[in-house]
Amino acid sequence: MNTTLPSARRWLPLVFLSLPSLACQPEEGRDVSTRPGPGSGSGGGASVIVDGNELTPLPARIRRLTNAEYNASVQALLGTSATPADDFPPDARQHGFTVNEAQRVDPVLARALDGSAQALAQEARPEFPRLAPCADTASGGEACAASFIESFATRAYRRPLTDEDRTSLLTLYRAGAEGATYEDGIELLIRGILQSPGFLYLTEIGDGSPGPIVSLTPSEIAASLSYIITGGPPDDALIQAAADGLLDTPEGREAEARRLFATEAGRARTVRVVREWLGIDRITATSKDANVYPEFAGARDAMARETDAFVREVLATTPGGVEDLLGSPWTVVDAHLAGLYGLGGEGRVDSPDRIGLLNQGAFLSVHAHAHETAPVLRGVALLRRVACFDIELPTNLSLQIVPPVPDPTKTTRERFSIHAQDPGCANCHRLIDPLGFSFEHFDGMGVYREREGDAPVDSTMTITLGKDFDGSYADSNELAAALATSEAVRECFARQLFRSAAGEGQNSKPYEDSFQVLWSALPPDAQGVLVENLITYAKSPLFSLRGAP
Repeated sequence: MNTTLPSARRWLPLVFLSLPSLACQPEEGRDVSTRPGPGSGSGGGASVIVDGNELTPLPARIRRLTNAEYNASVQALLGTSATPADDFPPDARQHGFTVNEAQRVDPVLARALDGSAQALAQEARPEFPRLAPCADTASGGEACAASFIESFATRAYRRPLTDEDRTSLLTLYRAGAEGATYEDGIELLIRGILQSPGFLYLTEIGDGSPGPIVSLTPSEIAASLSYIITGGPPDDALIQAAADGLLDTPEGREAEARRLFATEAGRARTVRVVREWLGIDRITATSKDANVYPEFAGARDAMARETDAFVREVLATTPGGVEDLLGSPWTVVDAHLAGLYGLGGEGRVDSPDRIGLLNQGAFLSVHAHAHETAPVLRGVALLRRVACFDIELPTNLSLQIVPPVPDPTKTTRERFSIHAQDPGCANCHRLIDPLGFSFEHFDGMGVYREREGDAPVDSTMTITLGKDFDGSYADSNELAAALATSEAVRECFARQLFRSAAGEGQNSKPYEDSFQVLWSALPPDAQGVLVENLITYAKSPLFSLRGAP
């Protein structure tokens, strides 16, 4: 068996994407028209009129799979349980989300992708009788390879193959099989396909129709819908729905979206979105000073499991809205975490002093320092992630960050109150710090405390943001209860969910504002519900149309 393939290992072609041309048709059941816009670049700023509202679709583009999407994709293709992307460089983030246009393949990632593809292809060799069956490899190997290319590469690229695809992939097979074996050729094929743009990138470039707006192809719609909801490639049912034209209509996309949300992959992806929204997906990479928080290392994984179990329970037993995520007076813990929290029992237990995700260990630990609490980090997390209130970075304002001087005779709140005395800091910190101070009853790993050193903890605060949750609160529990029922927070939650799905990055406001028009038409009791927000996007023309490339 030749596992190094010396004659071909340096020649892995780029299988460039091309898409069939399909007629651009308005969606059934809606009043949709287009008009060119004043913008420039991809998409040209073109708008679409939907039921009398002028909306701006995302620009045509391609984006790289995230690490989690890569894992899900190779698992679906090869039937492996491997998670090679866990060892890749971390994903770039925009607005805190890993699905975004900033993902690139730099030299470090390129080497990791090559190593992953080589290992996966070699691991798959025992499965070749299933993946690439061939009764007569001596005389019929090339015909078998062509059949394998048609089935495997079509699934890998998530679209029909072009003649150019077939030719380049068959050439790659020949390079691997020449002077070797059929299996060597298939191995090199898999290795090449797993490094090709067709596999690594999702396309949203449309059907090539003229005009300022293009429709995504059925294959693009299926792929986008699947990755947004399940974090992985389309299953057979979704592929068939695309082939049957069912995804051309809002009703068809909604039906498939609801089906996908009900799958295990859909639930897992939903948990990931919530974790990224609040930044708590970083809990497993968070570390603490063992001299200050000796119990953290043993509790960290339990905190991650708590978040996962809590979100899943919210989805299973409540409408699944931001009110439930931020305001539920219960949690789901194991015995170890229950002991740290001072709760009676394990599993789903009442936690009236720890309302919702914001008062759980994962959020409190991630948004804290290694050796102490961090009112600024916790306050900024609420402002940006929960209230969609932008705060400038000090470096953008030419301000030098000077942490408060350590002083064991003062509480953290007393030390950080110095911000209010500095004219250069006060404008921002009068908004940030009160929110952070509300969490001071929880230490840097989220354990409740009444005292810090010899002094009592003061978690009272008053916030004035011009939002409907402005007011005075005794602590983070009271604040969380107010945030959970806030209309401003519901609107921000919808904006964040759109960001998690659209992945447009730092220049996304025109597209977010267009989605908010659709969101505002939802019944009030659905506006804060995660699934309903994403389905509203999926069934809208904003999902299936793009500004022309």
